[in-house]
Amino acid sequence: MKLKCLSIALATLPLMVSAADYYEYCNQILVDGTLQTYESTSNYEAKIALKKWLCSHESSSGGGGGGLELDVIGIFTIGGSGQSAKQWKKENCSGTDYNYEGSKSSHVLIQHSSDSVINAWSQCIKDIRPEKLACYAKETESSLLMTVELGYGIGNIENAEVVGTNLDPLTSVPNRFRPGKKNLRYRINNPRYESYFDLNGEADYLDVSCSYTIPSKPVSEDGDKGCEVFRLQSLSKGKITAYEYQYLREMNQVPLFSNKNGELIGYYSCSEFE
Repeated sequence: MKLKCLSIALATLPLMVSAADYYEYCNQILVDGTLQTYESTSNYEAKIALKKWLCSHESSSGGGGGGLELDVIGIFTIGGSGQSAKQWKKENCSGTDYNYEGSKSSHVLIQHSSDSVINAWSQCIKDIRPEKLACYAKETESSLLMTVELGYGIGNIENAEVVGTNLDPLTSVPNRFRPGKKNLRYRINNPRYESYFDLNGEADYLDVSCSYTIPSKPVSEDGDKGCEVFRLQSLSKGKITAYEYQYLREMNQVPLFSNKNGELIGYYSCSEFE
């Protein structure tokens, strides 16, 4: 399986990545998983998340990307672009597309990734970091579930200081973390702004830390062009009829497909993601 091979390849090269690049490096696992999700469900929000990664990702930073970038580019074009990733970004990325580096890219991809993909990504993070520590969040309708995952090997995290900016804790926040997963639930005060999670502590006389940014909701910068590509791709895949395509084009809407089975369940305005 493609995802399995990718996760193994990443896990075998932890020493090649600096601490500053661990999100960039491991995010490829999330990209691969989100791309598979998009191909099966045609979820437009997943497509936006992939573009944010693509435009914010720097191949020269050591994170690679290569063929994965070209795979992602394929979902934004009709019949393939025939361009290099660098050229495509220059012509198609704009506005907030560039503002999703590091953990911000992780976050928007995690929202469209399966548990198995998130677990592979988290393991990649722990394999790279000497602290063996990963933190990440998944959004629900009413709250944010922050997970702190500590690998075995450095003991407990003691004297932990946890700071949440633009976040209100809905559960008690401990000052000690044992190996394994610890879930903390928060409410975002103002979803129009970014939120920040920072954890600092000590483990076996080693200072440990984990920082994670929850960006504001990603929006499409493609406008009508992106909606038209999405409609045409949906038509070519047989997910909508020619009549539905004409109707959606006239009404400036795009089809809404189920996250579970990819079936057509409704429509919404292009402006909803602009």
